[in-house]
Amino acid sequence: MSSADTTSFRSKRLPFVQSYFNQRMVYPWELPSIMRKHIYTGAMGNIWATLISGIFFVYFGTAIGLTSFQWGLMSGISSWLIAAQLVSASMTQRTGQRKLIWFLFAVAERSVRLAGILVSLWLWHAGWEHAGIALIIAICLANLFGTMSSPPWLSWLADIIPEETHGRFWGRRAAWIAVCVVAVSVPAGLFIDRIPEAHRLDATVLIFVVGTVIGLLDLLIHGTLPEPPPVVSDRHHFLHDVMVPLRDVGFRPWLIFNTCWTFSMTLGGALATIYFVQDLGIKNNFLGGAIVITSFTLLGSIATGSWSGKLVDRLGPKRVLFWGHLVWGFLPLFWVFAVPATALYWLGTASIVGGMSSTAATTAASKLITRFPPAERRAMYVAVSTSLANFAGGLGVMTAGWVLHEFGQAHVTLGGWQFGAYPLLFVASATLRVASVLAFMRRIPDWRETQPA
Repeated sequence: MSSADTTSFRSKRLPFVQSYFNQRMVYPWELPSIMRKHIYTGAMGNIWATLISGIFFVYFGTAIGLTSFQWGLMSGISSWLIAAQLVSASMTQRTGQRKLIWFLFAVAERSVRLAGILVSLWLWHAGWEHAGIALIIAICLANLFGTMSSPPWLSWLADIIPEETHGRFWGRRAAWIAVCVVAVSVPAGLFIDRIPEAHRLDATVLIFVVGTVIGLLDLLIHGTLPEPPPVVSDRHHFLHDVMVPLRDVGFRPWLIFNTCWTFSMTLGGALATIYFVQDLGIKNNFLGGAIVITSFTLLGSIATGSWSGKLVDRLGPKRVLFWGHLVWGFLPLFWVFAVPATALYWLGTASIVGGMSSTAATTAASKLITRFPPAERRAMYVAVSTSLANFAGGLGVMTAGWVLHEFGQAHVTLGGWQFGAYPLLFVASATLRVASVLAFMRRIPDWRETQPA
């Protein structure tokens, strides 16, 4: 191709790229179609996340040799890498290019995740005993990219969706996402159950490939949503931008609560799926696991999403935050009494309760962290909140991994019941969750105090 031909090709290509990432005003008549596209692309993204993680990924990782300690190590490192959100938030705050930054990091995450799975599978088939290490490196790198895509996306979302309907939209979005994920996860579990054990690992990888195709298509469609011109903040050095949310006395109570809550949640919840798959026998019943772990959680989300979002808009986030997190805090206690014979009953009950309470809580939290800060600093507030919480979450999951490594075979007998290391972690997690709600939630300002001037 000649130089002139190359120049002509670029001139034809760049206008499309520029128009794809162009910033423009969003008009009121566009909002219904924007919200619909936000919902169905959100469903596609969550289908990707469900197919490439959860019980399918736990089965895959365990099959190629990951131990409980390595699962904890991977989760802990991934949690600490979330501090990289501070970098992407600073990039967003300084450039205002939210869609472009989100798109690049999101594509990188989904591509690297699948590549890491395929490479680790090839190394495992080749007989390399440390294939799991390659998987850990790839997943941590993918999580790094994924977490950096979050602050610009949330800032972009808050500029599109009107403040007075944020809760209702988010609740309706959660309900429709749940319906779509149920419609996909149950057939996927049935498909894996029908595959002979000798070919089940390869079939799981096929699910990962299909999920990634859906996930990349989601990004391409979602990127066609318009991005309004952002309010760009004054230029300050990086440390100054990070310190603004930390010094905000109105935002600080949320930071304290969210940090304590995330530590207590990951202490008992981050490695729980490994316990379900290996100890409670879900690896022998993927269909049942997909129904009670994934589908029942989503059914709880469907039941709660719409009306909890309306409550958030009418009453403000604080009340919904309190009751949603309080009920959610008791979730690990359902897992304590589960044994292989009764696992589906206990896990199903826990999933419904957890789906209802977590949807209400996260809907309220979404509105709080995106509507409290000034628009030009929204990305940094989100990044600081998420980074602090997930640093604590990394400590929680690393603590859980260490406990399982050191005391995994120990048992304690109480009242005729014998408990292993996992159930004791569940009890500790539930206790700390409830304590963090009762001790710190009341200090979060009321909605009327968090309204922007």
